[in-house]
Amino acid sequence: HQDGKTRYVDAIPLAHTWPQLTPMFDVAVQQASIYAQSKQLSIGGYYVAYEDPADIQLSASSALLATALLAAGDRVVAFVIDAQQLTPESTRPGLIPFIGGDSQWKEQPGAFGEGKGSAFRLENNQVLGVAQRLVAERAETAIHDFDEHLDDVTLDWLQNPLLNERIRTA
Repeated sequence: HQDGKTRYVDAIPLAHTWPQLTPMFDVAVQQASIYAQSKQLSIGGYYVAYEDPADIQLSASSALLATALLAAGDRVVAFVIDAQQLTPESTRPGLIPFIGGDSQWKEQPGAFGEGKGSAFRLENNQVLGVAQRLVAERAETAIHDFDEHLDDVTLDWLQNPLLNERIRTA
């Protein structure tokens, strides 16, 4: 946190196969929290990308997962990926933030609006274009999550070096 603002610098994929609160989710969050602390960072949110690109609401199970993260960070935002906005024609970030606590998570309409009054902004104007190119290239296939790491401990789910290289060269 700097000047009351939160800067999101990385995303760690927890799971693609178990979208509900489980003991494995708790273990993944503990591991991610330890990793973040080792980098002088903290957990600041949760993202979810649904299989159906038209699905852009925070589901009840995703809200429970985001609520569980409140114990790991004091300012937690749940982001739903709006895949329909991750096209070359779009000028919107493709992220829908939800703010809340307990079981009440509310969408922040216009959160990425223009100007200083916006609740969220992209720090680097190239981020949107890079994200759009990576989606078009199906770069998500290079993402390894905690669940995959349990099946093959050689997969680095915390740093995802193959994906990070694609991001650097995009």
